Amino acid sequence: MKTAILAVLCTIGSALAAGGPPAPAAAAPAAAGQREEPPVVCGFRSPGYTGLCEERTPYVKGKKLEALCQPILDCLNDTQCIRTYCGNTTIRQGWVLESAKRAK
Repeated sequence: MKTAILAVLCTIGSALAAGGPPAPAAAAPAAAGQREEPPVVCGFRSPGYTGLCEERTPYVKGKKLEALCQPILDCLNDTQCIRTYCGNTTIRQGWVLESAKRAK
């Protein structure tokens, strides 16, 4: 029993000394017939921002595209939000949702 524990500890120690644990295996490809849904592209404008800001968010079947963009819009207009959007802009007021569409 002590030998088995020592062997495990040595293996872990060797892995950590070599740069950490091995990388996890890549995710298995999607099953036949399944494909990843394209994301939603949300377009935002603000008077203080030059041009259109486009951010992507995952598509959720059965939800309106505008509703999927709403959390990003809420963050862009919230001075307390620490998430970064639109090229790390610090503008936190005046944002409106201009468009919401599926990516191709």
